[in-house]
This record gives sequence, structure tokens and C-alpha cells, in this order.
Amino acid sequence: MIQNFAIDQAATFESLLFLSCEPKTAFGDSYRQETTKDGTPKWEAQFVARFRQFGRATNEIIKVGMTSERQPVEDIAPATPVELVGFEIGVMDKRDRDGNVAGAQVWYRCQEVRTTASTAPRPRRGEVAQSEAAAS
Repeated sequence: MIQNFAIDQAATFESLLFLSCEPKTAFGDSYRQETTKDGTPKWEAQFVARFRQFGRATNEIIKVGMTSERQPVEDIAPATPVELVGFEIGVMDKRDRDGNVAGAQVWYRCQEVRTTASTAPRPRRGEVAQSEAAAS
């Protein structure tokens, strides 16, 4: 049985930083990129997810699947804070050779990655940003 669940990123993670994105290769063939049934290339992006567990900060690397005709995050530098649009988790029964449930297989996927980093320069300590000064 397969189930998909939408993830509320803001409620789940304190931060999410982009690490890398590579073509997802076909099983047993490290030179052929996997595609969807309609031929759209599949990608695998890695992120550092920071969250609280038992009151302590925990960081994990998560792999998130995406589909796109071209590299989906080519304009985002590593360690950039991001949000994942259409972020969901999928859970599927993992079965043994006899067909008995032997656990679960979990995966993440999203439709798009957007940077949350501000492009405006930060004011130096003690200075007021120009937009704040203009408003007063």
C-alpha cells in the first residue's frame, strides 16, 4: 500500500539548506538518467534539514526526488536556505521474497525548490536599512 502525505515545512524544520542536485540514475546503470513514463528526467537533490528532537537541535541530510526537463536548481548555491514547493513524503510497504510486509520504504519529493535567502544587503550593526530610513 502506498500513501503520500503533504509536509508543512515551516512546522517541521527550523531550517532547510540546499546541498546538491544530480541526475537520478537508473538502477544498475550509472550512466543513464531515470525518467518518468512520459520521458521527463528525474533528479535527486540533497538538503540539510534542521529540526528539534527531544529539545535538542538535530540535522539530517534528506534526499528529495524531482522531475524537470533541465537541472531544477542550477541557480541555487550550496548552503542556501530554501523552501520546497509541493513537498511530500511517500510511504510504501517493503516486502520480502514471500510477499510478507518486512518494513516500510520512505521517500521525499517536491515540485520546485525556491531560495528563501534575501538578496538585499544587510545593514551593518548599528545602521538602519535604507528601506526603514525611508519609511520614517
